[in-house]
Amino acid sequence: MTFHPFSIRFDPWQTDYGSEVESLDAAVDDDDVELAVERDAWGAVVPPPESEGEVPATVYFVDGVRRVEARIVGRRGGERLFHGAFGSYAVGAVEAQPQRHVACFAGAQLDRVVATGAGEILPEAVRVNRALLYRPVSIADSKPIAPERAVHDEMRGAEERLARELAEREVLVLTDGPLTFQEATRGLAVGWVKRIQELYLPASHVPVLWTLPSGTRTPLFALRSSRRFARYSWFVRLAAPRRGDSELSGLVRCEVAAHVGVARAGVLANATARLLPRYAGVRGLHARAPQNLLPIAALEAKLRRELGDARVLNRYLQGVIAEEAARGDDSLGAGREKGNGHDGE
Repeated sequence: MTFHPFSIRFDPWQTDYGSEVESLDAAVDDDDVELAVERDAWGAVVPPPESEGEVPATVYFVDGVRRVEARIVGRRGGERLFHGAFGSYAVGAVEAQPQRHVACFAGAQLDRVVATGAGEILPEAVRVNRALLYRPVSIADSKPIAPERAVHDEMRGAEERLARELAEREVLVLTDGPLTFQEATRGLAVGWVKRIQELYLPASHVPVLWTLPSGTRTPLFALRSSRRFARYSWFVRLAAPRRGDSELSGLVRCEVAAHVGVARAGVLANATARLLPRYAGVRGLHARAPQNLLPIAALEAKLRRELGDARVLNRYLQGVIAEEAARGDDSLGAGREKGNGHDGE
């Protein structure tokens, strides 16, 4: 056998997006896990047929996209260097009514920032032209990657604000990534995590994930952390792995704030097990299928168009930076000439 003594399986996500399963060696949080929340027996849960009024008829899928259009290196005085990035992001939502089989875009919000590291911040927004304005933001980290992380954080903040706003209606909000707010709202909010970074389960329970059928879920388990609010979480299988795929392929992890209670969390878990597989991405057509749901894939494509052509923006930014550098050189040259004239007097 070619791979003997190893068992090798395919990771179906396109390589530009990394792996659908990150390293599981280290926990990403300090959560305490309680397994016996919903039931003692640990196995696949088949959701019962939906009861009328069990969950809101309207579902919003919330997501965002971001990118870096130019990286910069700045300097304070003659010594301190810092890194920066011009970046753009957009967030939006898809409104769906699963029972009526309809969905539509529900608006988009676009913003552009120039992020600088090492605690530095530009004194004012950068006006590229009448249509392009980059507002300054700062991050304390001095690593070269830090400004890009700041752009990401700005996007995540905008996603949270949009999800909070939508959750004030009597709807179900599905937000991409871990849930970031816990306040009680008129609607319900569920975070769904498509890239598995932490299983949270003991080794004895992991085989259940390997064999979880499509359209089923795990029992609820509780997550309590000193850094985040308490949540109930569960895994859902969107689609069965193809022959040769990783046993964890097609899994997403969902979570809801614990204040909703075990009974309501169980209802939401059943709803996601019924709902999410309907919107699973199609392998061979979508880069992160099946985890990147069809409404999210459509939304991301629309939001990327809203950002504009990155190559054009990069050229604009190069022009602005070159013009600023020329003015600085001219000022420095004038200062030298003035100084030379003073010395000769």
